[in-house]
Amino acid sequence: MSARTVSTRRTATAVAGALLAAGALLSVSACGAGQISQTANQVAAVNGANQTFVDQKITLTDVHVLYPVSGSQGKLAFVLTNLNPQQGDKLKGITDEKGRAATISGDTTLTAGGSLYGTAPAGSNSKAADITRLTVTVPVDSTWRPGLTSKLWFHLEKAGSLPIDVPIDAGAASASAAGITVTGGEHAGEHGSGEGSGH
Repeated sequence: MSARTVSTRRTATAVAGALLAAGALLSVSACGAGQISQTANQVAAVNGANQTFVDQKITLTDVHVLYPVSGSQGKLAFVLTNLNPQQGDKLKGITDEKGRAATISGDTTLTAGGSLYGTAPAGSNSKAADITRLTVTVPVDSTWRPGLTSKLWFHLEKAGSLPIDVPIDAGAASASAAGITVTGGEHAGEHGSGEGSGH
């Protein structure tokens, strides 16, 4: 075997090895880049529903009925935010699919660029200095089930009626353990301060 043949084979082997190493490196890099991208786009898990109403410049965040439910009423947690930095609004009421109104206690004025907070979810700081919470209860009947959603409408003076599908936060408990019972009638809960009408 000539020196020239040996040299050629060694060169070919070295080149092939370098190409394989480069391919493996690119593969690992691409895989890692994909993982970083996916992680960057993940949204933190929350208990409730989130909805942005772009035209109305309103967002509803972490909207859910708190566990446990007491009788035929459930406490409603939410953050209602006004994205308009120049114009305020007012929450006039909250109604369900049957037109029944929530009971709302507290100042429902929504300042420009401000937020309204519903009943404090478990684990939250309900006495934070910069947060004033409303006390809100909604009629809860047999149509509310853990794992399912029921539609509520948030009625605002300027932004109008904004629908959102709301879950009940009952954890691992069954519907019966969550205390869900049928309300006394179609108009249960209409004595509340909600002024919204229909959908």
